[in-house]
Amino acid sequence: MLSGTFAIQCCSRSPGQAGVQNREKLFRWAAESRLDPNHPNNAGMMYMMKQAGGIAQAQDYYRLEQLQEEFNFATDEQISASRRFRLLRLRDSEVPEFRSLRMIPANEQEIQKDVFAAYEKRKHAASVETVSHPGIDAHRAAVTKYLKQLREQIIQKLRVAQHRRTLQDMVYEEQVPDIGTLGTDLLRLTEPRHPLRPTRKERKKVTAQNLAGTQVKILVNIVRGFDLPVRAAEDVQNLSSVYGASQTVSRTGLKLHESVAMTTLASCSLVRPYVEVSFQGSMQRTSVAEGPNPTWNEELEISFKPPNSDFSPTSLQSIKDKLYFHIFDEVVMDVLQDDRQRGSVVQQRIERRWLGKIALPFNTIYLNSKIEGSFHVLSPPVLLGYAYEDRGPRGDGLGAQGWEASSGNTYLTMFITIEPYLILPEKIEGKFESSEAPSLLSGVEAWRSSFTNLFPQRNIKTSVLDMSGKTVFIMLYIHPLKPPDVLLNETASTLSIYEQVAHYVSLIPSIDDSVIYNSVCDIWSTCNQFLQLLCGDEEEHAVLLCNYFLHLNKRAWLCIGFAVPEGQTTYVLTEESRDVYWLWCASGGEHYSVRDSFCPMQAVWCLVNEDNIWANIQQHQHPANISYNLSKARDWKALFSKSSPRPALTTVQPSSLTYLPTNEQHMHDLEERIERTLREKIMEWRPRHITRWNRYCTQAFRQLLPRLEQTGGAPPADEVATHLEGILASYQLFGYPLHMPYTDMRDVIAAVAATRVYASETSDIEYALAVYIHPYPCNVLSVWVYVASLVRKR
Repeated sequence: MLSGTFAIQCCSRSPGQAGVQNREKLFRWAAESRLDPNHPNNAGMMYMMKQAGGIAQAQDYYRLEQLQEEFNFATDEQISASRRFRLLRLRDSEVPEFRSLRMIPANEQEIQKDVFAAYEKRKHAASVETVSHPGIDAHRAAVTKYLKQLREQIIQKLRVAQHRRTLQDMVYEEQVPDIGTLGTDLLRLTEPRHPLRPTRKERKKVTAQNLAGTQVKILVNIVRGFDLPVRAAEDVQNLSSVYGASQTVSRTGLKLHESVAMTTLASCSLVRPYVEVSFQGSMQRTSVAEGPNPTWNEELEISFKPPNSDFSPTSLQSIKDKLYFHIFDEVVMDVLQDDRQRGSVVQQRIERRWLGKIALPFNTIYLNSKIEGSFHVLSPPVLLGYAYEDRGPRGDGLGAQGWEASSGNTYLTMFITIEPYLILPEKIEGKFESSEAPSLLSGVEAWRSSFTNLFPQRNIKTSVLDMSGKTVFIMLYIHPLKPPDVLLNETASTLSIYEQVAHYVSLIPSIDDSVIYNSVCDIWSTCNQFLQLLCGDEEEHAVLLCNYFLHLNKRAWLCIGFAVPEGQTTYVLTEESRDVYWLWCASGGEHYSVRDSFCPMQAVWCLVNEDNIWANIQQHQHPANISYNLSKARDWKALFSKSSPRPALTTVQPSSLTYLPTNEQHMHDLEERIERTLREKIMEWRPRHITRWNRYCTQAFRQLLPRLEQTGGAPPADEVATHLEGILASYQLFGYPLHMPYTDMRDVIAAVAATRVYASETSDIEYALAVYIHPYPCNVLSVWVYVASLVRKR
């Protein structure tokens, strides 16, 4: 920095001359050099300039870095236009397209110009997103937009807790051998090489950085099936001609030999099922088995590709794809029309008829690492040409220990895992804001820790986060709430009312918290928020159903435990009578006896009501093997007791719920739009053939679908036969009524496409399609789609 005296000399006309000869040049130099008026070295010059009128007023501060602008090598506009700097900012903000980038080129010339194309396209689509159809779809779009904003707020609050790292998180060190570890290794030498009860070894976890270029696969081992529907007797008789019968009633109407016909009917299988597995466009299938209780024991491999090749836990949790299992019956149809050629000509067509499906979210497989058990197959309520075999009591040992067994339900026994073993997201244990007293919070945490030390595998909950990010006791979500009046039919039985209420709750779309909020935090919404958003996970469904049951004077608790295939989940436990308890899957609308051998709940960890929380401290945790007497201290550990009474706590639920009616016009418009879209899709899926529509059958379906909603999908068989009597007399009818809650059009299209009812290569086939939507309060919709193919009898 130039001193004041040296500056004056430089600005003078004659060196050494007293005074300053060019004041304007001096003032201009002082302005350009940005002298600090408060710096002690500039005091003399500032005083002289002030006396000469060169400055108006000195500032009351001085600059620590007065030459900052000289070191700004780029302007703000240049920095904003830099592709490299923009990549760094977007990666730091964890934008999905860039958060997996591990290395960014140092030179901007090495960065592609279209690197932001996908990001800009998504951003533009979100900004100009409009809904062409008002009403229900507009509400769904507004909820989606709100959830995106809420997710950003939650991520912002949890980012600090997520980025906290310890030395053990960053550096993996092998334990230094000591006397204890050496002794353990020596004892292993004496272990039998082939133990009778081998234990599974934990697989090594592979981090996201080490998965680059690695092929990740989903391994599915399909073991066997139970209680598959079998073909009706007349259907088997129609198929007898395929196996060479010479004289019976064939499809052509000719009479064949009775002795050969009996042999043919005996050789016809009741059902020939196989399982088709699909995920992210990949598809694999098993071989064809025989009978209603088939055995496959086959392992299938499904390739897996994460979005943007990002294997980080944050990206894996945001995947919405589902793993679908579809069961088909392979039917061999004889298409030979001239029976005189049967000795030398064979003409057959292979058809496959859909029997049911299982939809398993990828997020469930990822968070549980592996899933095994018997999975309930969702079958259509009306399956023409098929019936469940009445075998009486089970003789396969599944009813051991006095357990009950489900009848009329199909199950698949499977084992599913991911190879290699992906690293799981870290649990966030940060402390969040709470309205409760610190002493109460510490006492509850001590109670939970004492239980966890005894049973580390039983993960109980005492508090959760609400939608504002505050910690709330879980029992404050339990409060009696009145269900909609349309569900309370005074003439119906008590069980029918309970089932109708459960049906209403199950129609609210279900989506996991980790998909919505992109984190491992368990965020619970209140019942009024749940009905406004019309989406939530198992916890929101269970809380709403439990509150409805409490209003109906039914003893009910939240049951937190482990179920197949959900993993850690929440059901509703109800007391039906003395020592008779049911478990309700609120998101599916189904109920099971605790002694049902196929009950999805495999472990009960704790029970919750509005007064207390009980932790299961019994040796067993399977629902069929535990006692539900909560007054026994040796079986259940209560949070609040006589020694530590429950304090006065206020529920977070409203005193009552407001049920807005659904707009009938919007519902009818949506009904017509779904039917029109499905017709166009079926014609699009059959590009080589003309698609003919049977209007008479469509009209019969439209009359039958409302009855299916009234009877809960189980109308009397004679009633179905009455509606379809005229059609079955002239046509062979193969089709299914599909039932689902309404989320968006894509889910409806995917459900119809999965049945493959359109996959027929014959040109003499007709189709029928009908759609019915039953509205419930708060825009809760029950969607029915009946799709079928018809072949005229010869």
